[in-house]
Amino acid sequence: MKKHDKSLFQIGEVTKIMGVTRKTLLVFEDMGLLTPAVKDEESGYRYYSADNMTQIRAIRSLQALGLSLKEVAEYYYDTENIDAHLKRLMDLRSALDKNIQMLQVRAAKQGDLTVRKTTLPRQVCFCRHYECENVVVAANVLRDTYIAAARTGKMAMLGRMFTMRVSLPTDKLDLMCCIPVEDDFEGAERIEFPETPALCIYYRGPYEGTATAIKALMAYVKENNIEITGSFRSIYMEGPPNRGKNSDDYITQVAVPIKG
Repeated sequence: MKKHDKSLFQIGEVTKIMGVTRKTLLVFEDMGLLTPAVKDEESGYRYYSADNMTQIRAIRSLQALGLSLKEVAEYYYDTENIDAHLKRLMDLRSALDKNIQMLQVRAAKQGDLTVRKTTLPRQVCFCRHYECENVVVAANVLRDTYIAAARTGKMAMLGRMFTMRVSLPTDKLDLMCCIPVEDDFEGAERIEFPETPALCIYYRGPYEGTATAIKALMAYVKENNIEITGSFRSIYMEGPPNRGKNSDDYITQVAVPIKG
């Protein structure tokens, strides 16, 4: 019998190494997700191979992503609904990406100009172009653009509003104010922004200081000979009203699209 094969693991060893319970392994087996390398029908003893250990790890990884055991079984064995399973995993990845982004936002500290890689999502926006004397005027025109977008009845609940620097640098703020709207919005102010790789800095502090983050990104791009493919954006993550007048805690994602 192979039970003395030193390459196999007893169930007690597996539970310790993999951090799972004996009951969990038996559930995996009952659902057809795991078949022990050796099973003594008389004694009930089970022995597991290295391949079994890899399979256990894979199952646990899919569970950690949020899949139920039923969904894990379908993922492995349901070949007729591959598209549905792919969509489910893509949705999970999207949720994880959003959670990671929000953790990065929360971790932003004043003075931290760490450059990160990110992906700017596809968005359809209601956009208006302004030349502003200063940040106060920029805040007012962004508010006005938001109100105009809201009155279309097509404002999207998901997505972040942002301003885009049309030209750099100038004495004035040459801005495009962009408010996310539904895909079926057909007004003259409609601009569709494709999904694109980007570099970004999560800037914590008053809006007046975002120019510091833009300069840091510009320096990083130049130093690393990176090709940019679009204008710099200030994407508003946390600010009024949830942060009130405490502008030191405003968080702005300053980003620039780059060539993939």
